[in-house]
Amino acid sequence: MSQQAGRQMHLVGMVNPPTSQYAENWRDPLGRSDWLSGRFYADLARTLERGCFDMIFFADALAVPEDGDGDYGTTLRTAGKGSIYLDPITTVSLAAGATTRIGLGATISTSFVPPYAIARQLLSVDHLSGGRVAWNIVTSTTDAEARNMGHESIDPPGARYDRADDVVQTVIDLWNSWEPGALVHDRESGLFADPSRVHRVREELRLPGAHGDGVADGLSRGPLTLPRSPQGHPVLMQAGSSPRGRAFAARWAEVVFAVGDSEEGMRALREELRERARVDHGRDPDSIRVLQGVQPVVGWTDADAEAKLRMLRNRIDPAEALVKLARLLHADDLDPQALAVDVLAAHRGATGSMGFEDMLAAVSTQRGFTVADLAIEQALNQLHPQVVGSPATVADRLGHLYLSGAADGFIVFPALYHSSFEDFVAGVVPELQCRGIFRTGYTGATLREHLGYRLH
Repeated sequence: MSQQAGRQMHLVGMVNPPTSQYAENWRDPLGRSDWLSGRFYADLARTLERGCFDMIFFADALAVPEDGDGDYGTTLRTAGKGSIYLDPITTVSLAAGATTRIGLGATISTSFVPPYAIARQLLSVDHLSGGRVAWNIVTSTTDAEARNMGHESIDPPGARYDRADDVVQTVIDLWNSWEPGALVHDRESGLFADPSRVHRVREELRLPGAHGDGVADGLSRGPLTLPRSPQGHPVLMQAGSSPRGRAFAARWAEVVFAVGDSEEGMRALREELRERARVDHGRDPDSIRVLQGVQPVVGWTDADAEAKLRMLRNRIDPAEALVKLARLLHADDLDPQALAVDVLAAHRGATGSMGFEDMLAAVSTQRGFTVADLAIEQALNQLHPQVVGSPATVADRLGHLYLSGAADGFIVFPALYHSSFEDFVAGVVPELQCRGIFRTGYTGATLREHLGYRLH
């Protein structure tokens, strides 16, 4: 077994209602529909905390997804992924107030939010939660998002990642602009904070019309208006799967959200990221946790779980699934009998995420999907690996992937809110604990401690 003694599996719950990865979630009688209420998120965070999850994290996008003609009608009519997104900072703050230990991940785009705002928002919640926050770093991917944020179109992937490198470095610099111990708060001497231990990020900014032909860099001078948090600063999380995205993850990410189409693919990606982190950036390979996305379908027996999966699949309307896939690929019409790989190649770049499209193509090739097959699987699980069975069966599979070095843990996608998470916490978590590969309780107070990292 390749895992070091004493290390344990990490679990993160991903939240993005009304659908999650299962398109019919919002219509299912076992799925909760109060996702515009605070109670929905408070209950969910407490459920995952009861299961000793490392973190709950909230996905985000800045626009309702559009088709090739710029129409958002299909997304809204079918409750497509992205039809509803609450502000993640607001939502993560609510979850912080409902819990005491679980980590809290918020998604914020580097393409449109100023570094100072990112640094202050995240560090504020990090302080208020006792050091439990992570930043899920995204660059945004669509023209619709760009237009909502006052831009004509989205930048090419390379430019977005170059911008992200600058933004992440500036955010980290702002978080570090107060040295440890800079907040003195000495009532007797009258010294509140030691200014010699608080620093600017940079002395000058390049601004339009200033310093000759300077160009606005959109960064920050600092210092931040907050000292360090109990964990030093928020954990960095990232999900890029393209070659440029993997390079970005190797440089910055402490938690990587990955999707593998096979055990061998999962292991190869983890090894690649660890090696890139070591060779390209001088990082300790153990400073990066690679978590694979999975959609568990848990029943009290294997037969029960298979029946649940059939029920989920049977509730998908094939015609509606084709409509949703056409919207995703910006296609006017799709031949259900065509080979999925050919259609994906013809609509390359439509989603704005090359890594996601590469995953769709790889799985479609491996399984010989027609377009109709791809549409159903996309509606069922967005082609993320499913683990189906009794609690013991699911724990066996996850435990094997973990112990064999294919993953440091898992991002758990629910098919249904909240029942899928409740099934996992009630059944699978105790099985993992019995095997000695998952915690039976939190031993630290901060997210960094949950992840096995030293405090910054």
